[in-house]
Amino acid sequence: MRGIFLLLSGAFLAACGTPPVQAPSHERLAFVLNDSIQAYFPLAVSDSVWVVRNGEEAIRLNQTTSETYHVPVFNGTLTLATASTGYWTDSLRPETANGAYRVPFTLTEAATTMVGQPITGCWDVWFGSSSAEQAGTADAQLDLQPNNDQIEGTMRTPTGDYRYLAGQFDGDELILQTFDGAHLFYFSATLRDGEWNGGHFYSGNHYHTTWSAAPAQPWDSSVVLAKLNPPADSLIVRLIDAKGGTYERSLLPEKGRVTVLDVLGTWCPNCMDEVRLLSALPMEHADQLSVAFERPDSVGVAYERLDAFRAEMGVDWDIVLGGKASKQVAADAFPFLDRIISFPTTLFIQHDGTVHVHSGFNGPATGAAYEEEVAAFKRYSAPAISLENR
Repeated sequence: MRGIFLLLSGAFLAACGTPPVQAPSHERLAFVLNDSIQAYFPLAVSDSVWVVRNGEEAIRLNQTTSETYHVPVFNGTLTLATASTGYWTDSLRPETANGAYRVPFTLTEAATTMVGQPITGCWDVWFGSSSAEQAGTADAQLDLQPNNDQIEGTMRTPTGDYRYLAGQFDGDELILQTFDGAHLFYFSATLRDGEWNGGHFYSGNHYHTTWSAAPAQPWDSSVVLAKLNPPADSLIVRLIDAKGGTYERSLLPEKGRVTVLDVLGTWCPNCMDEVRLLSALPMEHADQLSVAFERPDSVGVAYERLDAFRAEMGVDWDIVLGGKASKQVAADAFPFLDRIISFPTTLFIQHDGTVHVHSGFNGPATGAAYEEEVAAFKRYSAPAISLENR
């Protein structure tokens, strides 16, 4: 398969201490998805620091033992079994009868960089069948642009993006990959007459589907929030405390303030991107709260996960448990909502009881769409002086 020796851009993985393998200054980290597909990431090793390129993102790994490296935010590990082989464990994915979710990897010498061909554009994407068979709204949109000898971009969906994708296009075949500790994605497809055909999408070693894409104009990136005016006494959230007890918390802010509530899961990369934005924005007039819906059955384990997420993200507001990771469970926690469309969902609640609901999130990999998100969050996290401001 052409293009398999690719270089991705952007993430730093660093480890404390001395790695057990005295590796060359440049290697490749190759995740083995199946007998024929490997997702390659360039890996530089210098002293105790590992650096892997993944779009524009920087991820730092902390060494926990001589063979194990902690994946930040998502709590997984990369573990060396031998000098050149190991496995990534996604500890946030529920265990099955076969045990924990693992993807093998190998460390290999770096390959010669292939000179890719530039390509730019936007395409409507359909998963599971060819574009010729589709009608109506596409499942996603693919954005691509060249960056030196590689191709970068993302897949945007109505509720969020696939984050940083990077790879190579050789004039016919495209390969894109990403690894962020929760996602391990691999895309391939062939370009014919401006359309992407014969596409394959792998998520780790557990999921595969086909995809195709046709040229398109980008969806409108303007952010539209649903507006609600529920009864004031319904503006509460039902929560679970660290001992498993239930309680309610009022969400109605004082005059001159606004409640900014983030509905998230600590297993969700789009939620991570949104929390980073919320942390960066001026919130001097906002009362912030994150309500998490988590995978563990144990409340104690769920709160341990929330505490670790809060610490790694540098969050200075409360993150509390709302229940199990389910859109229906999340909707049931809020009496004034009839549904939760996606994780994340963000609520902006004014002192007069007006609620604006933001569903999904376009992260920094989406460019213009992300800038629209930033502008909307700045606007709605400020107290309303009058309804006309909304």
